Amino acid sequence: MNDVSEWKIVLVDDEADIREVMAIALADAGYVVHTASDGKTGLRLCETVAPQIVITDIRMPGMTGIEVLEEIKKRNPDIEVIVFSAFGEMDLAIRALQLDASDFITKPVNDDALQMALKRARERYSARKQLKDYTALLEREYADQARILHQDKMISLGRLAASVVHEINNPLSGILNYARLMIRVINRGPLTEEQRQKFGQYLALVETETGRCSQIVSSLLTFSRKSALTFESVSIADLIERSIILSQHKLQLQHIGLESRIEPDTPPVEGDFNQLQQCVINLIFNAIDAMPEGGTLTLAGFYDQASERVVISVKDTGSGISEADLPHIFEPFFTTKKEGYGVGLGLSTVYGIMERHKGSVSVESRPGQGSTFKLELPVKAAGMSI
Repeated sequence: MNDVSEWKIVLVDDEADIREVMAIALADAGYVVHTASDGKTGLRLCETVAPQIVITDIRMPGMTGIEVLEEIKKRNPDIEVIVFSAFGEMDLAIRALQLDASDFITKPVNDDALQMALKRARERYSARKQLKDYTALLEREYADQARILHQDKMISLGRLAASVVHEINNPLSGILNYARLMIRVINRGPLTEEQRQKFGQYLALVETETGRCSQIVSSLLTFSRKSALTFESVSIADLIERSIILSQHKLQLQHIGLESRIEPDTPPVEGDFNQLQQCVINLIFNAIDAMPEGGTLTLAGFYDQASERVVISVKDTGSGISEADLPHIFEPFFTTKKEGYGVGLGLSTVYGIMERHKGSVSVESRPGQGSTFKLELPVKAAGMSI
């Protein structure tokens, strides 16, 4: 708003002569001017014409300029208010500035002083508006990121759930069969010693399989939970182990061998466990999709002395990524998968999560020779409270 003709001013003064002279001067300078003879009329004008700047006398009958200033700031704090008075009273000037007045000038109003006060008011108004617009933009971007993050998680969750249903169904069928067998045997009469021993074996298997089902379901529920970003100490071994629990059956269904190599002295990182798990799951799913005919997936976790960072590596023996596609794989909605296999959010989500964790994601890949994705994260500072 560099053109002053875009600026509307409400001028409030109970003295008609002063009001008329100032209105003419402001109009000659290019401003759109509306005048009021008292504070209440001035406030009604503000509601009607929505000015960016109000100029008001302090000493007026009825409603004073200080009261006008207070009411304007209460209703619309973005409006800049310039106050003036025939008395050079320091206490009034201080009070006006405390109430966020843009400026305080004295009568008779010098045109240079008025123009300087108006210039400062325009600059304040513009800066405030830019800050407000930028804040709104950041809020929208944050909301968009949160929506995309959750959308990607729901896509992954759907694929996980389909696999987990099959994985849980097998042990549940076994548990049901053992339970029915034991009920039939008990109904026949007292147990022999041999039957007691078999029952012990059956119950041990039921306990093991039930525990496995519980672990799978617990991991799935943890992954699906929508929660605020919470930074804590994250064990790399736990992170990779839970990701394996959720994806192991899908790997088996597609005849993919799994190797896990976690160095025992790998230090913890500081991060949000759920979001970091989402990154690892996304990379595992990408690796599975790259090996439709089977292959080997290698998960590794270690501390890199050179970069002083913890590295999580996801390596596959799949089809690899072409040189043309490689620069674009972290862009939102970019995908090389067939329809129904993804919408291209996974890797862009991983990239965003890594940025929020002050980490990075990189890839090494050649067509026909597989791909290796690396997540690098800063080590959790010793003694840091989270």
